[in-house]
Amino acid sequence: MVKSLSVRDLHRIRLAMQAIGTPSFATQFRRLLRAKMKFDTFLLIRFDAGASPVMQSAWMQPDTFPEAALSEYCDRTYLFDPFFQYRSFPPTGGVYHLPEIVPDRFFSSEYYLEYYRKVGLCDEIGLLAPLPNGSIAHLSISRVNKSGPYRRREVRCLKHFAPVLLELLTQHNTVMQRQHGHAVDQKRSSALSDIIRAQAQELFDVKLTKRESEIAALVLQGHSNGSAALKLGIARETNKVHRRNLYRKLSISSQGELFAMLTHLL
Repeated sequence: MVKSLSVRDLHRIRLAMQAIGTPSFATQFRRLLRAKMKFDTFLLIRFDAGASPVMQSAWMQPDTFPEAALSEYCDRTYLFDPFFQYRSFPPTGGVYHLPEIVPDRFFSSEYYLEYYRKVGLCDEIGLLAPLPNGSIAHLSISRVNKSGPYRRREVRCLKHFAPVLLELLTQHNTVMQRQHGHAVDQKRSSALSDIIRAQAQELFDVKLTKRESEIAALVLQGHSNGSAALKLGIARETNKVHRRNLYRKLSISSQGELFAMLTHLL
């Protein structure tokens, strides 16, 4: 993959531009990227504030990715998705390789083991583009195990063309929202920590503190004690005390038990 555009590439960009706001945009956008790099899934998603993700378009190589995983993602597992959680991008958006944005223990987290590994995903690149109304447009392109991870030169090349790709993604979503509007699913209006706290009280009669529920959410996303403490602005030892109290109240002793207990509540 080289950092240059051929005449055919320019033609594909033109076709994608012409398809903005139409059902054929996903196909033209996928063909544009597919001509430059290999991927096994191509998902166009919109993250609306206080709502479950909107799956706008999904393409997968045949027999590589279980379709049921998409329903599971939109229903609950998106809450652990590093791209859903990530908000440190500039106003113009960005292109990110999965290892760049995940918490320090993500690759040993139960979410990674129970979702990524089980559905056969190997690597992922995501485009995140903020929209004028506060929503975020997300393009996810993933590889399965047999395809192997992305190479550095592929990631660098995609970042090189980021301004064009992000603008296409932004313009398409902006036009679509103007044309059709969108409904917000209020049942997902709370943060992960708030959902955990409410459900623990309702179903287990366990009263978690706000801090304990925040730590539960961070642990499930793949943060270590040190990383969670840094994110919450507390001492590492204080974080460990809260985590012990959390485990004691729920009568568990590991991240795996925490994942098994809480994920089915979401």
